[in-house]
Amino acid sequence: MNNPEFEKATAEFVGAFELVFRYDWEYSKGMIGDEEEGCTFVEPGLDDENDDWGCRGALLEKYRQLVGVMKKNGIRPIFPIPLERLGVEKEAW
Repeated sequence: MNNPEFEKATAEFVGAFELVFRYDWEYSKGMIGDEEEGCTFVEPGLDDENDDWGCRGALLEKYRQLVGVMKKNGIRPIFPIPLERLGVEKEAW
C-alpha cells in the first residue's frame, strides 16, 4: 500500500474506534452494555456476538479484518487523544 491519505484515514478511524470501544469502555459499557464481566465491545466475551444485536457481529468481523490488514501492512492507529489521559498504560496493539 502506498497511499498516505488512505493509511492516515484508516489509522485515525481505528484509533477513534479503539478509543470508544476499548480504552474508554467503562463509559461506553454504561451506554451500551451486554458484555460479559471484564470484557469490551471489541472483545465482548459472548458466545454469539450477533445475539440481540446482529449488526455488532458484522461490525466486529469487518473491524477485525481491517485490523489484520493494517497490522500486515505496518499501519498503527492514530488516537485522537493520548491514551494516558484515560489511564491506559499499555496499548493493545
